[in-house]
Amino acid sequence: MIKPDIRIMKAAIEIAEENSTPFGAALAMGDEIFLTAANQTKTLHDPTAHAELLAIRKLSERLKKTDLSGFSLYTTCEPCPMCMSAAIWAGIDIVVYGCSIPQISEYMPQINLSCSDIADKSFRKIIIQQGFMEKECLSLLDTFS
Repeated sequence: MIKPDIRIMKAAIEIAEENSTPFGAALAMGDEIFLTAANQTKTLHDPTAHAELLAIRKLSERLKKTDLSGFSLYTTCEPCPMCMSAAIWAGIDIVVYGCSIPQISEYMPQINLSCSDIADKSFRKIIIQQGFMEKECLSLLDTFS
């Protein structure tokens, strides 16, 4: 089990709040936050513009590489199958999330497939920490969904 960083999750929560969405993400290496992103599906008219995907895209572009080994992804809500698959392909080592897909499903439709199930069937070993700062992340769903 890892010891998640409250400061990094707070950055994901803050970017979500700034963008009036329950979905925020932060990519960090160790205790250094490299960037944050929020869900932009409506503003970009792009169903793939989830916070996690935007964060991975932005960091890959900034670093000019697709291998993000050594990075941790903090996200307010459990990554959907699309986002978890992107994290696997990017080589993300650790995923930390707040509220789960079953919890999100109480607010909006979801694909009921956990990120752990996807990771278990992948070719990479990814550490997953669930329910981190869950109350604060659920508050985003109450406010913005």
